[in-house]
Amino acid sequence: MAGTAEISGARAVSDANSHAIYRSLKDRIVGGGFPPGTRLPTERALAERYSAARNTVRKTMNRLVDEGLVVRHVGRGSFVAETSANDGAETENYKLSELLEARLLFEPRLAELAVERASEAELNGLFSHLEALRSAQSWVDFKEAKYALHLAIARASKNRFLERMFEEVVASRRKAGWARPGGHLVPLPMLRDAAVRDNAAIVEALQARKGEVARQLICEYLQRTLMSISGD
Repeated sequence: MAGTAEISGARAVSDANSHAIYRSLKDRIVGGGFPPGTRLPTERALAERYSAARNTVRKTMNRLVDEGLVVRHVGRGSFVAETSANDGAETENYKLSELLEARLLFEPRLAELAVERASEAELNGLFSHLEALRSAQSWVDFKEAKYALHLAIARASKNRFLERMFEEVVASRRKAGWARPGGHLVPLPMLRDAAVRDNAAIVEALQARKGEVARQLICEYLQRTLMSISGD
């Protein structure tokens, strides 16, 4: 019985990791973060970034290929399909302060909905996004990983309207090129370490299904972020 439980648990973790990687890559492709023709990271690089097994990454890539978002070229790698971008979609370029104020109004409550409605696999899948955030080496990867984590929380709420609202937040920031606020000279490693620490606490609270704790942590996190860019 123990062996069966271990196999079932490993399969659940693999499925959660695969879904997290899939959503992260698909969001970047559809949102223009990976423009058509872009060569995607290798399976090994993706496995390291998301702390996932190579076969989990391969399953995810196969799904993207089947959906026509990614094409493979033998000996060259995997590339974003030329017709995968969301052509013609218009997204407003809101100020970061506006988006943070809006997020403060609805995002903390998403935590409580996620605790009530998300499966164990979905909550465990948040750790893959956290690992991607921890391993981010560039400003773009840092911002993509951070927003992907919070988008995954929004999806775990099972409220499609609120999920769509957060997708608009991500699209607006991506359209702005993930621009850093003027005068924000804090080194990336310092920002990344602080973000990992704050978001790890949020993920742990969600995984433990402590909705009120997660709500308060998200609220405090967004308030600190808003204060850090005030005056820019």
